[in-house]
Amino acid sequence: MEKNIVSNKENPARMTAEKERVSTRLITEEEEVKPKHRNIRRRRAATAIIAFLLFLLLLPVSGVIPAVPAISAVQTAAADEKTPPPGVYDTLDALADKTIGIETGSSFDELVSKRLPNAKKEYYNSKVDLVNALIGNKIDAFVADEPVIKSTMKAREEITYVPEYLDSFAFGLVFPKNEKGEELRNEFNEFLMQFKADGRMEALEAEWFGDDESDRQIPEVPAGEKGTLKMATAAQYDPFQYVRDGQVVGYDIDMVAQFCIQNGYGLEIADMNFDGVLPSVQTGKCDFAASGITITPERAESVLFSDPNFSGGTVAAVLRKESTDGKKGFWAGIAESFNKTFIRENRWQLFVNGLVVTLIITTLSILLGTILGFVVFMLCRRGNPIALGATRFCSSLVQGMPMVVLLMILYYIVFGKVAISGMMVSVIGFTLTFGSSVYSLLKMGVGAVDNGQYEAAFALGYSDRKTFFRIILPQGLPHVISAYKGEIVGLIKATAIVGYIAVTDLTKMGDIVRSRTYDAFFPLIAMTIIYFALEAFFIFLVNRIAARFDPKRRSPQQVLKGVEIHDPN
Repeated sequence: MEKNIVSNKENPARMTAEKERVSTRLITEEEEVKPKHRNIRRRRAATAIIAFLLFLLLLPVSGVIPAVPAISAVQTAAADEKTPPPGVYDTLDALADKTIGIETGSSFDELVSKRLPNAKKEYYNSKVDLVNALIGNKIDAFVADEPVIKSTMKAREEITYVPEYLDSFAFGLVFPKNEKGEELRNEFNEFLMQFKADGRMEALEAEWFGDDESDRQIPEVPAGEKGTLKMATAAQYDPFQYVRDGQVVGYDIDMVAQFCIQNGYGLEIADMNFDGVLPSVQTGKCDFAASGITITPERAESVLFSDPNFSGGTVAAVLRKESTDGKKGFWAGIAESFNKTFIRENRWQLFVNGLVVTLIITTLSILLGTILGFVVFMLCRRGNPIALGATRFCSSLVQGMPMVVLLMILYYIVFGKVAISGMMVSVIGFTLTFGSSVYSLLKMGVGAVDNGQYEAAFALGYSDRKTFFRIILPQGLPHVISAYKGEIVGLIKATAIVGYIAVTDLTKMGDIVRSRTYDAFFPLIAMTIIYFALEAFFIFLVNRIAARFDPKRRSPQQVLKGVEIHDPN
């Protein structure tokens, strides 16, 4: 061995040839691996496409997309009359022991308990979920206001309602229970009295409760001399509030717009889930709310109601009894569903806008959360007891709380009196949770590095800082990079809940589209594909960055960096 070493030192040409041979072998191995990786990716893509096509072909068998029955002339005539088409249940007594769907946060819970005490209640987050549950036979009926059901019947012919009121109701606008809210409420009541007296109320009802969508126009509200009012609403209840051509419109919106124009106010509309409407007014995030809110004594204990701006009756929606044999073909139904979801009213733009919001929240949360977790880890790395105690407390608090609860606490309580958007609150909330996860991952990855690495570095004269950044951290990151990618995927999926705090993200936009089409297939498929694409994009970026820290994935040029292959001597 000693002779070989001496021989190599005395023969520079032989050393150069040996280095070139090693370099050639590494490059050749890398080129052999690349086609294998490309083939694997191609096979995976082909498998995914085949699986999706099989899923589409099996839809008629599985009944995922229910065929829409055509309406006969008799049914159409019946729908135009005051009496609705007959349903599978003709009276409320027939629903006495059935399953009734109720929207979360509505006043229908107490109503059903009084009128149908033996009925089983199931709760859903939106009207479109109730409609799909009824069509899918998951519930026997759901409770809603008569104008809302009549509007729903135009889009889904399978639905009718029992011609018997559970109760009468009165809608009103909601104002905070303080001096400013009382002044605004009184101002609106004066407007409402004049609005009814001069016949504008009657004209408004004819416009929004009629069948001609082209007659429904919202006046443009200019910037007001008295400032801008922020109104909370849940725009999923045609004809009172809904989204058309990317704009929130409806009976309530039209009335409020005329009020703001007449009284010198600007108007800003905050669309959110219905169960967040009242809290947004109570905490001062919004100046008032108009969302078809039923006036009840219990609610009046917490907020101020205006005089009723609409009165009607509450009914139970059920499936129709009669149906025809004429059904749309599978591909015809697919084409119509695609047109309603993306083409009509340019609804594809809603998905694009929601994607942008989700992308902003995700990107900022990942960047800020990674920085936060790293900074906290550096503060705690040397065992500072104060920093460690505070970090453990905050981490256990953030990680032990459901994300939706954390966001609502931040939005309605912590930042309740602060003029901050729901998007920024979302970024703050996800930054805290992601930063907590990054801190835990760094602690685990660095802890996996043997202590002998520290000792060897110190023996070579490295400082503590240089030892950590040049020796310890590069060895610790590969241990946790897979878990880090998992945290990113979890973060992207968790952003679907930000609609609870008035953020119109991708999921919220999908819900808005479903509330107009009452079709779950394409909106849900579109959201699924977009979320998969987002996850793949961020994982690709992380893999590219991780390759710089993984010794096994370095290129031959990086391996031989600093080595003189062509030695002039």
